[in-house]
Amino acid sequence: MNILLSQKIKNYKPNWQLPQPSKILNNILKISVPAALEVFLIGLIGMFDTMMVGRLGDAAIASVALTQQPLFITLSAGIGLNAGVIAIIARKRGQQDQEGANNYLRQSLMIGVMIAIVMTILAFFLAKPFLLLAGAKDDTIDNSVLYFRIVSSILILNYIRLIITSALRACGNTKTTLATNVTANIINVFLNYCLINGNLGFPALGIKGAAIATIIGNLVAFVISIFAIYNRRNQFLSVKLTDNWRLDKESCGQIFRISSSAFVEQLGMRVGFFISAKIVNSLGTEAVAVNAIIQSIISLSFNITDGFAIGASSLVGKSLGEKREELAFAYGRMTQILSFFIGLFMFTFVIIARTWLASLFSKEFTTIQAASDMMLFAAFIIFPQSLQWVTTGILRGAGDTRYTARSSLISVMVIRPVLSYTICYLLGFGLIGSWIGMFIDQIIRFLLNNARFTNLKWIRIKI
Repeated sequence: MNILLSQKIKNYKPNWQLPQPSKILNNILKISVPAALEVFLIGLIGMFDTMMVGRLGDAAIASVALTQQPLFITLSAGIGLNAGVIAIIARKRGQQDQEGANNYLRQSLMIGVMIAIVMTILAFFLAKPFLLLAGAKDDTIDNSVLYFRIVSSILILNYIRLIITSALRACGNTKTTLATNVTANIINVFLNYCLINGNLGFPALGIKGAAIATIIGNLVAFVISIFAIYNRRNQFLSVKLTDNWRLDKESCGQIFRISSSAFVEQLGMRVGFFISAKIVNSLGTEAVAVNAIIQSIISLSFNITDGFAIGASSLVGKSLGEKREELAFAYGRMTQILSFFIGLFMFTFVIIARTWLASLFSKEFTTIQAASDMMLFAAFIIFPQSLQWVTTGILRGAGDTRYTARSSLISVMVIRPVLSYTICYLLGFGLIGSWIGMFIDQIIRFLLNNARFTNLKWIRIKI
């Protein structure tokens, strides 16, 4: 049991009493496994999506890959808002304040809709210059713009869905979000099969078909998420149209206080990722295709870790709401240990199966071989990435979003792009330079966030 507590937390709570480690582990697994399964299956289905597009050729897979960071930038405000939703509602859950939790959920939904309207307008009118800036070339720009505009057309629904699923996760209800997103993504894959190459009597629409399948899948997820909270009197979270939907200055202020830092973090990270992606995109269409394949495979490990980060956020926030700081620390430490072993398993799997995995995405021998060779190095990123992301989730669950914003901005916006550019171009390493920059970025973020976790300043944050 002592391995789960540091001397600092023992001094901070000298009368601490923890459940048995098996009980702590069970609580983590009960919330984190459905969340991890959800994110993993979404990532797996997203990988199938990339495979289907990849069969159209390197230019097609590059066209879709070019849109990914711009799409995440349009969602950055929503992702930042979700960090505030998780931190606040998890605390309210620990305090058994159901009325307060539902009020914050309504306020967040209203704020999210207003932000999404602005983002949708910007995405439509700035699509082409945005994607040219991202590195789109003559053979990818038209398809990239088409895909980006279609997928961005339902940003409002995506913002609402993401806020609702974040609130459900904050309450530990990861089974509902699992059912919501897996159902939607299965529909997405089925429609990809129908619309990309024209199967089962549907027209062959290529990349346009992939975009249409994506928005229909997201629409399904939106509808299911609405049903999950609408007038559910027997659940902790429940809203209906006759509730008070007026914006409340005090509640909005608290949401912005926590979410603004997370938004700045997300925006800064996405700008940093955008710059790093542009560095890769400038290497040419084949390099972009190879990089997209590697990212899709490596992201499977990240997706599992993300589920445990979600579980850690919920349990840490709830424990702090119950004034159980020592339990919050124990949940965090146990999740870090689990993330290391998850990373070890995924690293082994990727190294062994790398060539077979790469062959699922492309028919080009040179592309498959290049991706397989690159993964011998890229797989090592799994270890610091797993530990870093779980530790970030712990701090976010405590509402310590200002610190995670600072550490991310320093590492992602400055260190990673500078290193990637230097190693890619000035030192002549090419694509592998981008992954070296990412590897160093992940290590720095883990060291910074873990230092914060062990110094206990996060447990003193008031929400």
